[in-house]
Amino acid sequence: MSKDSETPMPARRRAGPERLVGASRAIQTVREQIAVAARGRFPVWIQGEDGIDRELVARLIHDGSEWTRGGFFALDASVVPAALVGRELLGCAANAIPALPGSYVGAFQRCAGGTVLVEELQSVPKDVQQSIASAIEEGVFRRTGESEERAFECRLIGAGRGRLDSLASDGGLISSLLERMKLLELFLPPLRERPEDIVPLAAQALASARGELQEETGLASEVRGFSPSAIEQLVSYSWPGNDRELREHIRAALRLAKGDEIGSEDIVLGWDSEASVPPFREAKRAFEREYVTRVLRLCRGNISRAARIARKDRKDFYDVMRRNSIDPQQFRS
Repeated sequence: MSKDSETPMPARRRAGPERLVGASRAIQTVREQIAVAARGRFPVWIQGEDGIDRELVARLIHDGSEWTRGGFFALDASVVPAALVGRELLGCAANAIPALPGSYVGAFQRCAGGTVLVEELQSVPKDVQQSIASAIEEGVFRRTGESEERAFECRLIGAGRGRLDSLASDGGLISSLLERMKLLELFLPPLRERPEDIVPLAAQALASARGELQEETGLASEVRGFSPSAIEQLVSYSWPGNDRELREHIRAALRLAKGDEIGSEDIVLGWDSEASVPPFREAKRAFEREYVTRVLRLCRGNISRAARIARKDRKDFYDVMRRNSIDPQQFRS
């Protein structure tokens, strides 16, 4: 057998939270299902819209189980070229893929005793789906281009936007894999259906954003919470982008906020109704503040350089900073 000549693709670094936050009954149900899944080693399906942190749920299942020896690996099958999905999961022998002649250790072998998450499982090529189904059923798999059987010793978690049955009826998921993934299906409702989770998630996002900002600038933010009007605005919004959209808006609002709390004027949300459209002057001012903040951050607080990048006279740029109460000192390191 040839020596594996390529370094496996590393697991991506997490940028989001590491605990499931929420006060809704739906989130409590998911916590209970996570505990059930962690006690076994059977496949699990996680359903949730884009912007829902499905990977977080998979990691919590992994971390709560006894099968952590092999680590955790996540693959989004919708963004990996179809010809390489089998290589990433099953691995391949030398010269099995002409464009990549080296042998490769796939996630199933690399994560023995651990967990492999496949996001958008229905995007996996059908022949690879069949290999996955056989591996779950028989406990062995073969690397592409090899006849040798290897033990399948990791837990498979699949995730996607739809229910398993609908993915199968649409032709994306083969029936043999469907049957093996149906033992436990976890459903994460969209954020618009659990408004009681918005404030706890916003608080978590703020804490995370404060840490990021301090790491970036070396300065601790004074912002500790939200004004009542900001909370009302957050709770009344529909959040089509779910948890991810909420985190992004809180991250941006922190950088715009003055004083010790985020106000409604700092949160620039999408427009899902006529009533939610801000006055032109207010929207223009919000854009102005965010623009100047980003340029100053890029220039580490150097006003002359920031003005040049913005193609604006230094005095005029300084007037914009003063009008928006932006202190360039907070961006200097």
